[in-house]
Parts: sequence; C-alpha cells; structure tokens
Amino acid sequence: MSDRRFPSEQRGSRRWRIVLPLALVVVLAAGWAVFWSYAASRAQSTLAAWQAREAARGRVVSCALESFSGFPFRFELGCAEPSLSERSGRLALKAKALHGAVQVYAPTLAIAEVAGPLNVTQDGRPAGTLDWALAQASVHGLSAPPERVSLVLDKPTARLADGGPLADAAHAELHLRPAPRQPQDPPAFDLALNLAQLRLPAVARLRDLPIDADVSGTLSGLSDFSPRPWRQVLRDLQAANGRLEVREARIHEGDILAVGRGTLTLTPRGMLDGQIDLTVVGIEQLMSTLGLDEAVGRASQHALDRLAPGLNLNQLLGPRGNAAIAAAGAAMLGRSAELEGRQAVTLPLRLSDGTIFLGPIKVGEMAPLF
Repeated sequence: MSDRRFPSEQRGSRRWRIVLPLALVVVLAAGWAVFWSYAASRAQSTLAAWQAREAARGRVVSCALESFSGFPFRFELGCAEPSLSERSGRLALKAKALHGAVQVYAPTLAIAEVAGPLNVTQDGRPAGTLDWALAQASVHGLSAPPERVSLVLDKPTARLADGGPLADAAHAELHLRPAPRQPQDPPAFDLALNLAQLRLPAVARLRDLPIDADVSGTLSGLSDFSPRPWRQVLRDLQAANGRLEVREARIHEGDILAVGRGTLTLTPRGMLDGQIDLTVVGIEQLMSTLGLDEAVGRASQHALDRLAPGLNLNQLLGPRGNAAIAAAGAAMLGRSAELEGRQAVTLPLRLSDGTIFLGPIKVGEMAPLF
C-alpha cells in the first residue's frame, strides 16, 4: 500500500509546521510582556515603599520627573533632578539627572549613571558643588547592607560655595563591601580608594603637585549609612570607637614614593590619632614639599649666627642644602629600606591628638575634623 498523501494534505502539514512555531513565539512574547509589566509594577511599588520608609526617617528622596522603561530585558529608571534632603534642613543634595538599570537576568546588580553637577546645601546655605565628566555607581546584592558598592568618577572637580577650587582629579574610584567578621563582632567594611592625578588647589604647598594614591583598609564603627553632614558622620564614628586599619597606602608624586600601613582613630576633639609606618623614596623632596627644609634652615642659620656671624647658610650649602640637612636628619632617625628597587627610609608618621610628627620631627598641627 502506498504511503503517499494527497497534495491538500501535504499543504496542510507544511502550514502547521510554520504556524505552530510562530504561534509559540507569539504566546511566549505575550507571556514575557505580561511578566515584564508585572515585574516593572512591583519594582515601582518597591521604590515607592522605600521612599516612604526614608521619608518616615526624616529623609526625602524625590525626582522632578520619573520614568520607567527598558522592555524587554532591562528595568530602567529615569530621574530628572534627583534630590535627597533631611527634613531638618541640615543637609540637601541635588543632581541634574540619574539613570539606573537592572538586567532581567542579573536582578541583584543595579547600575546607575548620574549627570552633574551635584549641589550640596547645609543648614540652608550652599556648601559646595561636585562635578564630573562621567559618574557611575553600582550596587551588588539586594541585602542591607549590600554585598558591594562602587563609585567611579572621571575628571571629578570639587568647589567651595564661593566657586573656589577645592580639589580635582583625572579619575577616582571608591569600592566598599562588608568585611568578614564573627556574628558577635561590630560591623566593619573593607574599602579601596584610587585617585589619579589628584590636585589640591586649596592647599598652597600642594597646589601644583599631581598625586596618585591607592589606599585599602578596613573601617569599623560605622553602622549607619544614612545621609547626614560629614561632621556628624565623624562624630558618630568617634563615639562608636571607630578606627581605620590601613592595610596599604601608596602615594606617588614626582620623585616621591611613599607606602604606609597603620591605624587611625578620632579623638573627642575631632583630631586624628594613631600611627602609619611609612617607607619613603625621595625623603629630601618630601621635606621640601612639607616645608620642613625651611624650618630646619631657620634653626640652622640661627645657630650659625651665634657661632660665625655674617655667614649665610644658603650660600654655603646651595638652594637645596636645608632640604638635604632635613633629609639626613630623618634618615638617621629612621632606618634604611628598599622600596620597588629604590633606596628608601622607613620612619613612623605619628598623629597625637592632631599634632603630626614624621619620626621625632614635628610636621604641623591639623584643624579639628568636627
């Protein structure tokens, strides 16, 4: 018996082979659209609930205009003029725009891009601005606190309220994550900071010196990450006996290279206290940068005037003589070392309730941080 089909049966079979997959695609697309709409609605509800909780705690988070998009594989939030302020009026932050996104297939990773400038107002008065070429933030994990938070800025610039330059850099990165600990231990956070070509125009001696810095350490004592004035954050940190364990700090500027490790705390007066064991390449240049050569020069000239009036130390030693004396003194008080194949000196950078010592040499005194 022949197994051949009539032409009409063959055409019907081919039609179903085409229609059935197409119908499945349409059903799946419709189902995905329903799922995305439901998930988007839940995300909006979650955001609204979070805003309500923050408002109940005295912090108002808002957008001048809010939009939600991203179908089919992303959830995107657009926020024009995002702002965060305390009901007390002590602190307010406002940026130009924010765009956040979460991938459907990676729902625990949120990425945001912020358009500057960021205007900071404190106690009802402008406190300064922070601007950048590009600002990106990412949050890993939906727990509180999250598994990791990162902030990356290209060409950040900080200015005072009067427009005066405070600091700028070619690139800046900050990474924060909970540090491993036992359940009975207080909260602690690992942090890593990278600054490329940092300039500090507000500091006269460092105005034209680009600095590269990499710092990693563990901060303990800070459990409340709610937005509040920086001075209040430091007060809370001091009250909780907070400390910063510096695992490694690497600072490079011109011929100066310094690497340090140690611990810093805050005193009740808002001063830094602690010690960083510092290994320095280019100790002579560091002395000049800190202005210690001038102090040594004045003391040396005063002693020379008593022994041989009329002799000028600068003429005897040359323009870098004082720096050489200061460096020789620091080298004798420290110990010789090697850093990245170069001759170096190791000595402690000690902070005693705001007074700064490099070895036994007093470098200066800092202003209270709060």
